[in-house]
Amino acid sequence: MARYTVVVEQGDGEFFAYVPALPGCTSVRQTRGQALDNLVDAIHLILGYLAEQGIPVPDSVETIAQVEVD
Repeated sequence: MARYTVVVEQGDGEFFAYVPALPGCTSVRQTRGQALDNLVDAIHLILGYLAEQGIPVPDSVETIAQVEVD
């Protein structure tokens, strides 16, 4: 089982979720749960495609930082 860092942002009436380690792996849905469920499906599709093409699967990005702005 692989584990990936996921970012979820709330917008105007919808949630946008994406996986920084897998460019293009995104989901937009009306609820956070729907966005995450759909994102899991997208991750499976992308990982399957990478495996079929013999492309190495990227490691998860674990770096999350905060910056201070004056």
